[in-house]
Amino acid sequence: MQITQQMMTQSFLYNITNDNQRMQSLENELSTGKVLNMPEDNPLAVSQDMSVRATLSQTSGYENTISAGLTWMNSTSSALNQVISSLQSIQSYVVEAMNSTNQTSSSEEALGETIKQLAGGIYQSLNTTQGSRYLFGGTLPLSAPVSSSAADSTGFSVSSSATGNLQLEVSSSINVTINVTADQIMNTAPNGTSDTLQSTLDGLVTQLSSGNANQSTMSSLLSSLQENLSNVVNANADVGARIKRLTSLQSQMSQYSTVLTNYKGDLEDANMAQVITQFNTDQSVFTAALKMGSEVLLPSLVSFLPNG
Repeated sequence: MQITQQMMTQSFLYNITNDNQRMQSLENELSTGKVLNMPEDNPLAVSQDMSVRATLSQTSGYENTISAGLTWMNSTSSALNQVISSLQSIQSYVVEAMNSTNQTSSSEEALGETIKQLAGGIYQSLNTTQGSRYLFGGTLPLSAPVSSSAADSTGFSVSSSATGNLQLEVSSSINVTINVTADQIMNTAPNGTSDTLQSTLDGLVTQLSSGNANQSTMSSLLSSLQENLSNVVNANADVGARIKRLTSLQSQMSQYSTVLTNYKGDLEDANMAQVITQFNTDQSVFTAALKMGSEVLLPSLVSFLPNG
């Protein structure tokens, strides 16, 4: 078969065009540092990259949710520790009032005032806020769960609406309760007693403030106080278990995010040393092709082509 000048010209132009396009693609990779600049660069890799980006975005959202939940629960645990400390102090004062042989009306009244102040501190702890939201407000976190009450000996009462669980979705189809309610602490009688913590504290303040506390009543109230103290301790332990669970999940999410980020980098990032080497090689080939074409093809054609 005879090779005509037209065939040589067409082949030359075809190869030169391909080399030029390949060099433009390499120039894009050099300037952006990415191998995926357009969907047509690698449709399969682009599809995988979009999927990884979506998963990374979702994972980042879960990480932020977990972090917010941990902040909430750590603050809750801190407040519960204050409540426990106050209840332990109240318990020791009640035991002192019951067992002291030199107890007088004035000393009982003084102990009653001390317990009232400690009880006030407990109620104030239950009004702890995280930003503008009340930690123990239940599903109505914008409303204070504790308010002043002249009808109660302690001077405070807990709203019956401070109930309900706040749940966060920390992973796909996994929800975790992050709160403890004021109603659960103050208005819920634990197993083994019919007295809530609120009624127990009111009873203790009333008995001691009278200056003539009834020993039988005090003994019953002390038993109720101990049961309610155990209830608060258990609630705090449950919060601690949930904190541990979320901390573990946070670590897993962080590791998963790192794996996805690395995979995304493998899909997107260009190997700069390889790209530079290939670009220099293609540039040399392109220059040689132009030189060869200027010798083989008619001058009237190559005179309009750059010579590198």
